[in-house]
Amino acid sequence: MKKLQYFLVLLSISSLFFSQQPKERTFNEIRENYQKMTIDDNSAMPYVRMYIEKAKNERNHLKLIQGYRDGRQFDYNNKIKYADSAITTSLKFGTKDDISKDYLSKGIIYYFYQKKYKPALNEYLKAYEYSKGSKDEYHHYKVIYHLGIVREHLGYYEEALEHFKDCAAFYSTKASPKMHENLKYNYMKAYYNSLHQMTVINRYLKNYKKTDSLSQLGYKLTIDKEDFALENSYFLKCIAILEFHKKNYIGAKADLEKALPVLLKRNDFAWSSVIYYYLGKIAEAQNQEKDAIHFYSAIDSIFEKHEFILPEVYRSYNFLIEYYKDKDISKQLYYTNQLLKADSLIAKDFPYISLKIHKDYDRNSLIEQRDDIEKTSRRKMLIAQILIFAGTIVLIILLVRYVKDLKIKKQYTLLQKRISEGAYDVKNLIAEESAEYATRKTSLTPEMTREIGEKLKKFENELLFTKKGLTQNSIASKLDTNSHYLSVYINENKGMNFNKYMAELRINYITKLLNTQNKYLNYTIEALAEECGIAARQNFSNLFFDINGIRPTDYIKKRKQELGLS
Repeated sequence: MKKLQYFLVLLSISSLFFSQQPKERTFNEIRENYQKMTIDDNSAMPYVRMYIEKAKNERNHLKLIQGYRDGRQFDYNNKIKYADSAITTSLKFGTKDDISKDYLSKGIIYYFYQKKYKPALNEYLKAYEYSKGSKDEYHHYKVIYHLGIVREHLGYYEEALEHFKDCAAFYSTKASPKMHENLKYNYMKAYYNSLHQMTVINRYLKNYKKTDSLSQLGYKLTIDKEDFALENSYFLKCIAILEFHKKNYIGAKADLEKALPVLLKRNDFAWSSVIYYYLGKIAEAQNQEKDAIHFYSAIDSIFEKHEFILPEVYRSYNFLIEYYKDKDISKQLYYTNQLLKADSLIAKDFPYISLKIHKDYDRNSLIEQRDDIEKTSRRKMLIAQILIFAGTIVLIILLVRYVKDLKIKKQYTLLQKRISEGAYDVKNLIAEESAEYATRKTSLTPEMTREIGEKLKKFENELLFTKKGLTQNSIASKLDTNSHYLSVYINENKGMNFNKYMAELRINYITKLLNTQNKYLNYTIEALAEECGIAARQNFSNLFFDINGIRPTDYIKKRKQELGLS
């Protein structure tokens, strides 16, 4: 009886002990603690680390990828670290879609948080390669969007605008009320961002009417929507800039000041610098020099902290340099040096825009100004020499580009002359050098020479050489002869070997098409190679250069310029 009592006591104690053990939380339960937190909210990280640890312990690789992605989203100071972990895990255990998404996210970190466009582009291109053939249309267009962002910042506005038009059309038409709340949010956010970029580019292209309609549309769609406060501030900024151009300085200033806090909260220092720039321009217009200095100095602070500056705000340094002239030589020197530093950075990251800036702001005058400062302060001699050297390097780079363009132009002119004079075809040497031909030693009888020549002429006239995969043997078979006789004929009558003969036929053919039919000027290099029977793009480009002395891309560019099509 006592044994039974002891057993019952032990059973109740063990039951009580196990009932007090905490129940292990599921992945979904852990994520519920932070799923709706704002991006970069570091308070989410204890739960994220718990999620990652659980995934590691259970060897659940798909959940581990998700955990690293969550870390990338919320840990502001370690985004690249978590991005690399997500990529490594996706490459080992994930799908092509997983890999593409993680490369894209790393590129976004470079773009949005660090404004490093070249590393961002590298990640976007990797994401694009892995997204090929994917059924995930949302992600595909997300990649397209971010490639458009890089094109925009490199100054290729028309091309970037097409990216954003495609994205806006997709995200607006595919969004559905039946979607899950999170998915619908993603679609709407992508749509608003595409609209914003279209607004910005149209302003760069001076399509102000279009800019106005797009910015008003975006503002109305996002107003009073807490989830889209950042996007609303973007559109408000665009509206304010248009107000500035209309000289409505009071309205522009009010809208800019309203948009700025949201951008600063999200650490979007790029667009914050644009707001500072236009606040400075308004202060200039209202003769409030101290306010202008304050706002332009804020741009310089961003440049110093992040080593980043947009070409749009570049001219703020002109005002600063001029303001401190004859007032404070040390600050004049500082801002002149900052301007040259910014110039070098823009020349590296924004090659197309940089050339336009050089046209708008004469670098020589900047160097002369430096010389004047040097006379008043000999202690700054070393700095002046360094700056002059930097300017010389930039000028040398521009000169090298200029010489290259001259060479391309010369080769294009020579090629056009050959074509117009009829000296471009693959001709038969017999007609031109009959006396010399008579003394040649040949293994072909006159009858064989005549027969192969007639058949080969028909082969050329019917453009049979444009077929892919032709060999000396296959052509000899078509001509009802053997490859040896064909080789002898081509060597003796065309003055070249078989491969050179085929290359010249094909390149001459495609060059004439480019020269006479404008539609071919819009073909890709791959399509042109296909048209003339050459299998590989690089092989086509190399043969075109060997025979014509100019790359096909350069020839097309020059031809379009000549015809006024560019």
